[in-house]
Amino acid sequence: MVESNNHKEIRTDRLYLRRFSKEDLDAYARIMGDHEVGKWFPKGDGYTHEEARRSLDSILRHWDKHGFGIWAVTDKEKGVLLGRCGLNLITEPSEVEVDFVLGRNWWRRGYATEATKAALARGFETLKLDRIIALTKPENIASRRVMEKIGMRYLKNAEYWGMICAYYGISKAEYASLHARNKRS
Repeated sequence: MVESNNHKEIRTDRLYLRRFSKEDLDAYARIMGDHEVGKWFPKGDGYTHEEARRSLDSILRHWDKHGFGIWAVTDKEKGVLLGRCGLNLITEPSEVEVDFVLGRNWWRRGYATEATKAALARGFETLKLDRIIALTKPENIASRRVMEKIGMRYLKNAEYWGMICAYYGISKAEYASLHARNKRS
């Protein structure tokens, strides 16, 4: 992974993760408004344009308040918005989750794994977090596979946002051990 000097962006082999801007709203709303994408959201459907705007505003506020957050995931060569990925502070209980959503056209290409690996690295290596979690609906097998590919372990089912979620986690020590093993291979 090649990173820029700006701690608010990341470059991987194929992706550029950068802070969202208001100009991303229409592309973001198209991704988040897709029913196939949205069926994994708490409400079980895609966002309206207004819900996407509120979501994007929340992402921008999170960055301003915490100094980290969810990035716009773009194709490094074309600059096309593929989705979002990053670190989100859940206040009740106080935990940091890795969050990722990609547009349907970008599924099954390894982008989610590539982006979430970069987010974990930022969380553990730069932000010095002790633990990162991930949440998804239990039947979202594709997201669960991504979580497992990046070294997270299923720990339990838990209720968040009024729904039961498969709860995954990885500690700083587990991440360091996994990262050391990958360097040796």
